[in-house]
Amino acid sequence: MEVSRSTDIVAQEPGSRARTLQVDDTARLTYGRVIGHLRSARTDADLSQNALAEGLPFRGRAISEWETGAVEPTLEHLMQLAHKLDSHLVILGLSGDLRSRPIRRRAGEPWHIFEQRRLALPLRNRRSALGLSQDALGFHVGVSRDSIQRWELARVPPRPMALIVWAQKLGYTLAMQPIDNSKGGPGTGSRFQQLEHGPVRRPEMRTPLTT
Repeated sequence: MEVSRSTDIVAQEPGSRARTLQVDDTARLTYGRVIGHLRSARTDADLSQNALAEGLPFRGRAISEWETGAVEPTLEHLMQLAHKLDSHLVILGLSGDLRSRPIRRRAGEPWHIFEQRRLALPLRNRRSALGLSQDALGFHVGVSRDSIQRWELARVPPRPMALIVWAQKLGYTLAMQPIDNSKGGPGTGSRFQQLEHGPVRRPEMRTPLTT
């Protein structure tokens, strides 16, 4: 398993040595495609950034910063924005086959935790199938074993870029795809109105993207 030599982000865990998230050009291109999908969906729907932000726990200015690449959104904010545009994150195999299958939402489970589990499950299964320990995978990703464990259990969400690298090191990729609304639910954002996204949190967390 090849490890890139990027030195973008240093992840420090208590009681562990610092590791560097292995962000390479492929990961950056994947991130750009994810953000580009949302930008295209917004413009196709003829929505301004401020109009799109209505009812969401962030402002239009934040969307502008995400679209230009100045700031990286949190995973929860990215998922909320995607659902407002009738899209969602998925895990794909190298041949483009869908790996993030539908799962059952647990009683009382917050929507963002359910979505994290949906994305984490194929990655956890892939690691097991490859016979990799969490520590070995963490070494290739550039994070600690504890981070991999928390991500797999959906206890702590990875940053979007970290999710991309996590999938990439397992031979998978992250993508943004439209939600199939053929079975009901009208219009842009109809699914988001049913989500339990918790209280509005402002100001939003900002993580500058390094180059």
